[in-house]
Parts: sequence; structure tokens; C-alpha cells
Amino acid sequence: MSAIESWAEQLADWAIPQHIMDQAPRSPYAHDPATFAVDETLDRSVLSAEVARSVLPKSGGSVLDVGCGGGRAAMSLVPPAERVIGVDQDPAMLAAFTHAAAAAGARSMTIQGNWPDVAVDTPTADVVTCHHVAYNVADIEPFVAALTGRARLAVVLVIPTQHPMSAWNDAWRRFWNLDRPAGPTSDDFGAVLAEMGIVAERWDMPRPPLARHASDHASRVPGTLRRLCLGEDRADEVADFLALHEPDWATVHSVFRWPGDAQL
Repeated sequence: MSAIESWAEQLADWAIPQHIMDQAPRSPYAHDPATFAVDETLDRSVLSAEVARSVLPKSGGSVLDVGCGGGRAAMSLVPPAERVIGVDQDPAMLAAFTHAAAAAGARSMTIQGNWPDVAVDTPTADVVTCHHVAYNVADIEPFVAALTGRARLAVVLVIPTQHPMSAWNDAWRRFWNLDRPAGPTSDDFGAVLAEMGIVAERWDMPRPPLARHASDHASRVPGTLRRLCLGEDRADEVADFLALHEPDWATVHSVFRWPGDAQL
């Protein structure tokens, strides 16, 4: 089996069984924009920002942020970047991105839609960033190719070393008696790039700070109920579980950088 086929097969194993989805009060795949907001927790000195900043022009540079959320990846590069482009399927995320760009003093534009479907309508940029999106993409080859095709200088992609949903494996077992997979990993993503003929540099770094809302204990129970497809009637059980079982988040993130091939 090829690396690309293995990536898709491992991600398919994460599908939530239909009988659980059928009774979910809310989509477990929805995200609160506040979780990805640009706030005082944003650390512009983290390794992923340094890796991207090192190839940006000293002034006048541009960044395309794919799966931008509220813009934490792009805004960590302002300055030297002066123009930021955000792509996301959620209009609330794009509104937050626009607000963050204005606060940072950067020119901005946003494009709503799924990548790579909207790539043809997306301008090129000096650097393309893509943080914490790849594990959501089973059809990884065209996704990566479109990132490369929109970058004039480099693509900088960040993912945890382990699939982020593996942090909830104990919870799925407790509340649904359901065993969840573990892969793929960032090593598997590296194998995908190699199979595509992409020569990428790789660094591993400690997990960056979370946005204030993401680390707010008051939001943990509602977020966990949504993630586990549980109703409000299970809130006390979830609170008790969380008091004893902190999600096992990956503490290391992998940073990949490879050359872009967009035409100047």
C-alpha cells in the first residue's frame, strides 16, 4: 500500500459510527471560532512562525492561510507580512480573521470554501501556511499540490505528531464502549510528501499556547459533550470524567516546510 493510500485508509477509520451520529444533538465536527481567536496568547516567537518568517521578504510580504480559523498562523507573521489571505469554510472564522488582520495593521482578503476546491480562485502568496488541517483531509495529494501551487516561496504546514482526536480515545471508550484508532501520524504525512516527490524540511516543536477560550475550563464540558455526541443530560458525568482524565493531547507538533512552485 502506498503512503497516500495508507493516509486515506487510516483517516477513514476515524469515521463516527452512524448510530452515534444519528442521535448527536450537534455536529461533533463544529468548532467555536473563539477557540482559534487571535488574542494575547499568540506567541510570534514559536518555531513554526520563525520557519515561515525566515523565507518571507523583509517588507511587503504576503501570507495565504489555508484553514485559517481566526488567523493565528497568519497573524504570527505580521510583520513582516503586510497582506494576509484567509481560506476557511466557516464564515464566522473568516470574520474573525478579517478583524484580527485589521487589528494587526495588515491588508486582508478572505475566501470561503473547501480547499483545494477554491484554490483556482485564490491568489498566490509568498508563503502558504496550513496549521492543524491535514488530519481532516483524506484526499491528501491534491490538497498538498494546491498548497504548493499557490506558494511563491514556501509552504509551512503544522500538525501534531499524533492525530489530535486520539486525545479523546479514553473518553470514547468510557461513554460509548468504542475503540478509536491512533493513526495517522506526522511521520505518515512525511511519507506522503516523499511519495509525492516533495523534499521537505521538518522540525518538531513543543505544542504552542492555546487561545484563551480553548484553555478555559468553563468551556471544557460543553465542548466535550459536542465532541462525543452527547446531550446536556450527560454533563455531570462528563465533568466527573474530565476531573480525573485530562485529554492526552500531543505535546509535540511537527513543522514541515517545502518550496512553492507558483509562478511569479
